[in-house]
Amino acid sequence: MAAFEGRITYSSLSKIGKDKNEFQYDDEHGYGESTWVVPQGGNSYSLGSKSSKRENLYQFPSETDDLFDEGYDSSDDACDITPSNMPPEVNLKNVLGGIVAILTGRNKAPSVTVTTNQQPPSSNVSFLKSGKNGDTILHSSVYIPSAPPLLEPTGINYTAYKEVLEAEPPEWLPDSSTTVCMQCTAPFTAITRGRHHCRFCGGIFCRACSNGRCLLPVKFRERNPQRVCDACYDRLDPLQGVLINTISNAVQVAKHDVTDWTCTRGWFNLPLGFSMEHEIYKASNTLRNYCQVARLNPERSIPLAVLTGAKGLAILTVAKAGVLVSYKLGTGLVVARRSDGSWSAPSAIFSLGLGWGAQIGGELMDFIIVLHDMKAVKTFCSSMHLSLGVGCSAAAGPVGRVLEADIRAGDRGSGMCYTYSCSKGAFVGLSMEGNIVATRMDANLRFYGDPYLTTSDILLGTVDRPKAAEPLYASLEDLYSSLRC
Repeated sequence: MAAFEGRITYSSLSKIGKDKNEFQYDDEHGYGESTWVVPQGGNSYSLGSKSSKRENLYQFPSETDDLFDEGYDSSDDACDITPSNMPPEVNLKNVLGGIVAILTGRNKAPSVTVTTNQQPPSSNVSFLKSGKNGDTILHSSVYIPSAPPLLEPTGINYTAYKEVLEAEPPEWLPDSSTTVCMQCTAPFTAITRGRHHCRFCGGIFCRACSNGRCLLPVKFRERNPQRVCDACYDRLDPLQGVLINTISNAVQVAKHDVTDWTCTRGWFNLPLGFSMEHEIYKASNTLRNYCQVARLNPERSIPLAVLTGAKGLAILTVAKAGVLVSYKLGTGLVVARRSDGSWSAPSAIFSLGLGWGAQIGGELMDFIIVLHDMKAVKTFCSSMHLSLGVGCSAAAGPVGRVLEADIRAGDRGSGMCYTYSCSKGAFVGLSMEGNIVATRMDANLRFYGDPYLTTSDILLGTVDRPKAAEPLYASLEDLYSSLRC
């Protein structure tokens, strides 16, 4: 051991072993009384006891007489080797004294002038460095993340997520393989706690343990988010951003993009669409039909000033039938106009309504609702909103007209909208109309694949225009170009 010069240095065990001092472990009294016995010199080290009242002795092998004469007992003057910068003992007295010092302002340390001979404490990490002009700047290690990013310049970090990205579809366990949830071990019941298979691992879980929805890797050949257990959700959640941009329905090329007479689905729109792709096709077909009507009869088309100043469009197909009291049901989508003149991504909506007045018959209506200000757009950002208005409808055969003006109110605001439509059927009447319009979050989830995406993010946010909606944007461009001619 080096000579004592204001500090204590300890010899390593390897150096002690070179002196052929063999250590023997004595376990006669259990863990609390265990000691390391050194045959030569009689020095011993007692391990920590379970009882705080027992005395701990730490004696060093004597190598020089300059420091130790007969061994060292830490119980005699333990305070002498306690570093001066050690924090004080945590007890009630020190805590109360610290609070009083903070309140009275006595906790401020006196200023100390550092001379040129003194050096600040050294550290293994330096957060400051000198720039070229002599200024002190922050080291780059402070703001560079230590964890590797998920997306690297060359693509996905396959080394960290290879097992998940290349996973194969599992073989589902039979329902009879377990009678309890494989996570919370709660027994299954017919009504309150049914069985649900995790689509990623194939295990059987209850509803509470399999609430998550995630996009699965490519080999599963599923573009819709699937139910997974909580453990698989934690594994798949970091990869959702990558999967949304590669395998979701929104990034696929539109398969059904023919809306002329050669396709039977283009002859007329069904009132109910079960997917966003179907709603995009219905909206494209509605705009195409309206463009044809506008060319044949321009005075019955939407005024150019109204359409140019529109902040958004809602396009729906609704079935209406009744006598005196009519019932309406249909689905559609809504798009908003951005500040640069482009159209936002679409959001699916659902409409259910009642009408009362002098009316009779049934008809199938294709609505184009013009949102002439941002208040109306924010109304459609609501999860549900109510519309009240007056409508006049007349339909005879394949050609008819419906004109409505209504006020819409929801939890995100209220606004006035104008409705233009073409109808097919046999209906005539004048009625008061009331409708409930709700956002179809399930359709948005299946299309975009992001469970955290809201209607405001789609219409007012920065969601990219999906590739699957290109037929819709082409129809919108045709509509505006036909009205300008």
